[in-house]
Amino acid sequence: MVTVSIEKRYGSATVRACITAENIGRAMELAGPGAKLLFPLNPETFFAPAQAPESIIEVRPGQLARATA
Repeated sequence: MVTVSIEKRYGSATVRACITAENIGRAMELAGPGAKLLFPLNPETFFAPAQAPESIIEVRPGQLARATA
């Protein structure tokens, strides 16, 4: 399992989320069309526990830096 950060635009609004999935490809499927993977990947949070469920957590402005730092 991996956890990655994505960004997706809806008109003028931008949504950021952390997604946990089996692999990066599956995370992008969960994110949907138009989602962009945010780099750099954080080595401290990239690998999620094997038993972690797939999940999408929306990140509010200012949280992403703290969540991935």
